[in-house]
Amino acid sequence: MKKKSSFLKRILILMITTIALYSFLITIFFWFTTNDMFRELQTRELKPSAEAIADLVLNYQQGTMSKDDLEEHFNLNKGIWNFVVHVYDVQGNLIIKNEEILTTLFRGKNAEIGLNLNPVLKEYFSSVLSGDSVVANKGPFLIVGQPIMHNDSIVGMVFLGKPQIEIFTALSGLNRSIWISALGVLLLLSFPLYRAARYIAHPLKQMRDVAISMANGNLKEQANEKYGGEIGELAHSLNYLSARLSETIAALELERNRLKQTIDGLAEGIVAIDNEGNFTHINPSIQRIFGENSGEGRMSLIPSQELWEDFDAVLAQGYTIVRSLQWKQMLLRVTICPLEDETHHIAGVVGLFRDITESERLEQTRREYVANVSHELRTPVSALRALSETLADGMVSDEETKNRYYNHMLHETMRLTRLINDLLTLSRLQSHTEPVHTEAFLINEVTGSVAERYKPLAQKKGLRFDYSPLVHDLKVMSNMDLVEQVLIILLDNAIKYTQSGGGISLGTVLDKDRVKVSVADTGMGIAPEDLPHIFERFYKADKAHSTQGTGLGLAIAFEISQRLGEEIYVESHLDEGSTFTFTLSYNGASAS
Repeated sequence: MKKKSSFLKRILILMITTIALYSFLITIFFWFTTNDMFRELQTRELKPSAEAIADLVLNYQQGTMSKDDLEEHFNLNKGIWNFVVHVYDVQGNLIIKNEEILTTLFRGKNAEIGLNLNPVLKEYFSSVLSGDSVVANKGPFLIVGQPIMHNDSIVGMVFLGKPQIEIFTALSGLNRSIWISALGVLLLLSFPLYRAARYIAHPLKQMRDVAISMANGNLKEQANEKYGGEIGELAHSLNYLSARLSETIAALELERNRLKQTIDGLAEGIVAIDNEGNFTHINPSIQRIFGENSGEGRMSLIPSQELWEDFDAVLAQGYTIVRSLQWKQMLLRVTICPLEDETHHIAGVVGLFRDITESERLEQTRREYVANVSHELRTPVSALRALSETLADGMVSDEETKNRYYNHMLHETMRLTRLINDLLTLSRLQSHTEPVHTEAFLINEVTGSVAERYKPLAQKKGLRFDYSPLVHDLKVMSNMDLVEQVLIILLDNAIKYTQSGGGISLGTVLDKDRVKVSVADTGMGIAPEDLPHIFERFYKADKAHSTQGTGLGLAIAFEISQRLGEEIYVESHLDEGSTFTFTLSYNGASAS
């Protein structure tokens, strides 16, 4: 529920308070300024009347007017005089007085007020008798005293008293008029003030709502820019801020999604926690590495108390921990590092889990490969050196021995050449630098040609050679030279590792959409522990006959099959023989 606008109330209260304060200050100002002004006006009014009355009394004292005439004159005017009149002779005796106004203003109290006035007036006798005019505020009266002069002599005194209640009444009426006017102005201006305050407060309220919506993530709200002046400029600035924030947030959201997709797509597992130990990000690779676990809390994700102690240590100390962890069949490289905020305080910890099992295996293979190549190269080179040094030193004199040494050197040279060629062939296949061109050819032509060449070699070693072509010759889609090279490698191995009296067979069968070519022998076979490694470089199952080949033949056959997109596999039983089979894609065409 939205709160009512307090700004509108404040504006209205401010305006009303301003008008009220203005009225109050005007009243105070008028009270102090008009009070003296009214007294001055009353004094100016009383002085001529005092002089006129002094002339009448002087006529009476000179005998030009009788007392009856004087009283009659007073009686005729007392109804219209709005002041008290007291006339005294020089001895201070009251000659005549008029207190008609007291009857109107004070009613039953006029006698008491009149009696109280006589002592007050006596205080000014000496001043008036000395020839001075007196103007004074005394009690409820404004008093004006005037001497009666005759031939530069004072023959009496006239005192006029104006009740100050009239002054107060006039001032009060003026103040009431001011307050009534102020109230009227306030009432007249109430609606315009409300409209003006609303005109100011409404756009600010609307901009406040827009700002709250922006804070809550809704950047589509727009402030009204139709207002003029600074309010319109403020609305425009707010809309500009909203647009810029929207662009910035959109860019940050895009980067966040990119980062999240990148992290989620990594093969390495990532776990991030905040400074309270709560998970902030977990990518799918973590679950792939550690699987489902039955523990509770963080142990359900990574069931290793030792690792979580490392997390806590990094969070507390701020240093990076790198360690290796053996987890089931995997070797993991774990890197745990702190995350810092903009003030360089530790805000969390991120852990990176990388499976280095394959890389370690490849590194081990690389080391073994280098060692095997070095060994295979060193053997013929050492033999060549020994033979050449013997011949160079003249230690062999007869021609027959020399020829035998030369034959040995030629054999080692050919062996070295064969090793280098195999290494180059394997490297070329693995680097994929040369494209493999495929074509359709008849499989029986290739297998038959190779069988014709290897049948005499097998018979020469005392081996039986069987060849079983397809009944109906078929066209396969592959590379003829590479297929022939695989057949040669398999037949070379079969002849090499089969004892005299055994048998070798080359057969071709159709299996659904593929042609399978098999080379079987009745040789020594392959031990079960050697079968997974038989296609590795320099791997020799028969350690006793390690000098019969380079150990790269089957690795080359495997790489050729991979480049052709085919399969090659072996079935073997120790002391019973082995069967190597590779596949060829069949395009559905037969010999014409």
